[in-house]
Amino acid sequence: MVVVVVVVVVLVIALAGSIDNPENPPSADVRVTSCTVDAATRLPAAGLEIHNHSSKTSTYGVTVEFRAPDGTRVSEGAALSLTVASGRKVTTTAVGKDQVAQKVTCKVTKVNRIAG
Repeated sequence: MVVVVVVVVVLVIALAGSIDNPENPPSADVRVTSCTVDAATRLPAAGLEIHNHSSKTSTYGVTVEFRAPDGTRVSEGAALSLTVASGRKVTTTAVGKDQVAQKVTCKVTKVNRIAG
């Protein structure tokens, strides 16, 4: 079920496009606040803070890559935050789709911001 939701989220964001603003790029609106691996499920998770610096309420789609200590990509996850008002901050979590057995680092690889 989680994989289906992530796939749908990624497809919707990819098809919809994003607002490109060189003064306030979408990637500058997102930061990783935590990077963990759940002991029970072994799924990696990235805590994210989204701060909408654009002038319009926006929906954000964020893709995160999880890497092993040697730099190998071990999983990928996504998060979707609807209706983030201009100037507001929200927190969300991107959970990886693959189980991992080691500590990971988290990197935001793509941010789509769609005005709506």
